[in-house]
Amino acid sequence: MMAWGSFFGTMMIVLVIMFLQWPKMKQNSKRDKAAFIVLLMIALLLSMFDLQHLKGPVTLVEVIFQPLGKFL
Repeated sequence: MMAWGSFFGTMMIVLVIMFLQWPKMKQNSKRDKAAFIVLLMIALLLSMFDLQHLKGPVTLVEVIFQPLGKFL
């Protein structure tokens, strides 16, 4: 289940970062501005997932090699 509070909190932080940093980025190229926006959107997207409880690659390795551990 998604924690909407953390998502909206992250959205507010992203908006504050954009509000504070965008005037300083006016002299930067379009490529730098695009990278800035993409990185902030990736952070916003990742805040939608419960990453603390998401199973990762270590779990996959354990599932694959746990039966082999019995033989060793």
